[in-house]
Amino acid sequence: MFKSSNFTNAEQVSLSQEIALIGVQSTPLTSLLLAKGTEKATSTVYTWREKTLDKTDDISAVEGDETTVFQESARRELNNVLQIFKKGASISGTALAMKSTQFAEEVADRLLELKINMEKALINSLKNDGSTSPFIRRMSGLIEFAEPSNAVSVTGAVTEDTIKQAMRKLWEQDLAEGSYYCLVNADIKEQIDSIYKDRYNYNHLTTNFGLVVDSINTNYGTVNIALSKHVPADKAIFFNDSYLNLAYLREPVFEPLAKTGDSVKGQVVAEATLKVASPKAVAVLTVSE
Repeated sequence: MFKSSNFTNAEQVSLSQEIALIGVQSTPLTSLLLAKGTEKATSTVYTWREKTLDKTDDISAVEGDETTVFQESARRELNNVLQIFKKGASISGTALAMKSTQFAEEVADRLLELKINMEKALINSLKNDGSTSPFIRRMSGLIEFAEPSNAVSVTGAVTEDTIKQAMRKLWEQDLAEGSYYCLVNADIKEQIDSIYKDRYNYNHLTTNFGLVVDSINTNYGTVNIALSKHVPADKAIFFNDSYLNLAYLREPVFEPLAKTGDSVKGQVVAEATLKVASPKAVAVLTVSE
């Protein structure tokens, strides 16, 4: 719980637990990654080896044979840039006297705004190392990370077959076990719902009507549908969650700022990036008119 007594001029207040709990509906991808747990970055560029499986066809062996051949999967080096997210809060002495909890409420709102901005970056951001003006580092988002060979193009509207195509693209990449998710905006979500509008029945309260598709079973796995207003209107993003992680250089914290007048000021800061263990675990479906 945010309390005004939490904030002093001599300490930072960690908000790493609070950010995981707020705005879940507004930030489905960020909330999913936070629920899995985060990784620790140690520099402004986070580097890792691609997660792949060895594809040696025959590994049969003779009983009692000595092991002299060792397998190693080809693992290219991948990286992403740490992006700084910052929101400021300020309240006058008069406003604070009128309502002692107002500053805490302001900080809570700024934290939610920071998480929403982080969600947008995790999905849409284009990589920039910040070496040129305006010198702002930006991470590579999920869409930019996606394997080009996993792309699916659709003309008109999404169909059941196109969803299967996207899932098959991931299935053919020989990925490790994991849950599959599809991030969509409202327009494509409505198209998906309309696919099944005449193919369902109710086994519960007769006062509850309508159809919302939460998951779809295919031969290539079950895909969970998540609605996000930050996904481009013409795209659906399919991914295996075991290949995605959030890495922090700085977890979200509240930092009081120096008092320079009749006001109280502070900032909420986080420095994070997206880790995609293999781009092969991400597929993008694009709908064109």
